[in-house]
Amino acid sequence: MTYYCSNCVVNWWPYQATGGCCPLCGGGTSRRQEPASDDADELHRAARAEAERRENYAHFETYYAEREQDRRAA
Repeated sequence: MTYYCSNCVVNWWPYQATGGCCPLCGGGTSRRQEPASDDADELHRAARAEAERRENYAHFETYYAEREQDRRAA
């Protein structure tokens, strides 16, 4: 069984589509009785790397925003 994203046209393995959401676009998926796409593993790694990059950037922005507020308050 796989999870198919019609937006990305990819059949994901169940562990890749956490909560039934496409790891690439975040959209919903539907269950299929088909094999996973050949590039599902590669796309999943790319999606995880992009999510980690966005998270790191958000932490960076938060840190410097707080630092600027502290600097202005002093």
